Amino acid sequence: MKKSPIAFIFAALLVTAAGANAADNRAVEININGIGPGVDEAAFTTVKQVIGNAVANGVIDKFIVNGRGIEGGFFACAESSSRNKGFVSFIKQLRTITPNPSTTAYSINAVEACADTSNTFCTQDAFMCPDGSYVGRVPPSCEFAPCPGN
Repeated sequence: MKKSPIAFIFAALLVTAAGANAADNRAVEININGIGPGVDEAAFTTVKQVIGNAVANGVIDKFIVNGRGIEGGFFACAESSSRNKGFVSFIKQLRTITPNPSTTAYSINAVEACADTSNTFCTQDAFMCPDGSYVGRVPPSCEFAPCPGN
């Protein structure tokens, strides 16, 4: 039985595309912090519940809290599990959370892998985005997180 070279090329493209997609969504940085008044407690609780469910269901292999905000909240990074395909849904669920922009800076940034930011501490100031929401500084560069929609 002779194998078709076209079938082989098609299979190779599928494997390559699947690998590239998985690498794009390997980790996510999560930043939720109060910006003067305390952090939006309802949103903060929801973020923690979403993360807890992802850990319990094997969606996340690694979860690192790199710092806590003065007004509540945290900066953390979560890495996907190679055994579970729900990481993209996990990121989408985090992005549906909308804290009060007058009290809370919140950002979700997909990254290739969690960086070792355990020795990096950024100032706890905030930047007001054009839509009225706020973002905080993100280790290790301590640049402001991107505004929602950017």
